[in-house]
Amino acid sequence: MSRRLLSVLLALDLAAAAGCANHAQPSITLYESGNYQGAATAADDGLAAHPDDDALWGMRIRSALALGDGDAIVRAYTGYTAHRAELDKPLLRDLAAATLAQALHSPSAKLELAAIQAIEDIELQGLADDVAARMGDDDDRVAAAAAVAILHGGYAQAGQVAGDSLRSPDAEARRIAVEGVGKKVGRLAAADLEKAAADRDPRVRRAAVFWLGQIKDTDAVAVFAQRIKDEDAGVRAAAARALARVGIGDLGAYGKAAAADAALPVRIAAIDLLVAAHLDGDLGRLARDPDPILAVEASLALHDASLAGDAVQRAMASPDGSVRAGAANYLVRALGTDAALAPARQLAHDKELGVRLAAARVLAHAGDPAAATNVFVAALGADDSRDHAAQAAADLAALGDARGVARLTELVRDPHRTPEQRAAAAAAHRSAHRVTPGLLAALADTNAIVRVEAAAALGALSKDRER
Repeated sequence: MSRRLLSVLLALDLAAAAGCANHAQPSITLYESGNYQGAATAADDGLAAHPDDDALWGMRIRSALALGDGDAIVRAYTGYTAHRAELDKPLLRDLAAATLAQALHSPSAKLELAAIQAIEDIELQGLADDVAARMGDDDDRVAAAAAVAILHGGYAQAGQVAGDSLRSPDAEARRIAVEGVGKKVGRLAAADLEKAAADRDPRVRRAAVFWLGQIKDTDAVAVFAQRIKDEDAGVRAAAARALARVGIGDLGAYGKAAAADAALPVRIAAIDLLVAAHLDGDLGRLARDPDPILAVEASLALHDASLAGDAVQRAMASPDGSVRAGAANYLVRALGTDAALAPARQLAHDKELGVRLAAARVLAHAGDPAAATNVFVAALGADDSRDHAAQAAADLAALGDARGVARLTELVRDPHRTPEQRAAAAAAHRSAHRVTPGLLAALADTNAIVRVEAAAALGALSKDRER
């Protein structure tokens, strides 16, 4: 889609802006005529005389975005926020909505799907008609996602399209439809979900079994009993949890069978069944299992602090970094907040950065933010495929440290980083609970996925109470 269309979309609320402050009218007039550079200059002239005028700042930011000038966006937003005590949430939602509306007209199904999901998540009601138009898309995935997004929006055809998508030849479209009707229709869709539980694609079966469990469909017990023997481990795990949730049948027998499964996710899911069947002896055996993560989960289910402590110590000593990071994530639940500090400080010196960051998050929330800050700061320059730098910057920004905010701005705009890395940095703003100038500049990124991720983050943060 052209930048001209983006500018038109951005102009939708300019009449309201003009009503609030006539100082911005010259800039608005030039903007609406397509003279974005002139609009930017007029906004600058107005700000020289009225530096606290929100409407002028809004026009300066809109003009910079219409021009695709990331540096100008950064300068404008930095100047704007200097005189404000809080975020201009309507402006942020306006910018996010314009960017996502543009993405809806992309020839890329991947981009359309990302935009629809973002619009649904951040509840941009003003784009409902645009989403509805995508129900007629040639790509079944896009049509399914659009129908699901507006399923309760008063569009009569949404239900029909969602139902048709359950029978699409595209497995991903079927999965999207199952997730949507399971979440939004619930019990009324039980029959369709039961059929989907026998789908030829494991992704669809997993989704169907999960939602049947969530709605506690007692008529689906036979379905669960069949799927707990499924060839796919994810389906077996979902069936085990669904049986435990419904609470009907020989839960003990199912639990014992799942506990002996070769796949760890199924053995972990077996814990729910054993708890429901009150088989503490079997839980105790799992709490001493050689796999420390399984042992931690089982000991927590037993509420046995001693076994939990032993399992966490074994996890901390694992040669597998992902297990050690998992140990950090369990510390507070297994040991309590105060007792978690000492092992967290130990893990904060681990040889692997991912483990150190997991431990630092525990320290930040358990009472030692200074030690956490040291870990986060040391990770700001990390350059690896897991984007630890963006995670560390977000964690640091969430603590109110300006270094984290500055680093997030750098990472989301760094042209030497891949589009995927820049998009990850945009997404990291959500956990930081911060809007940086760089996030707004990312709306003008050369890559569409980065722009959509930035818009999604802005939309989410415009609903956030924190800055």
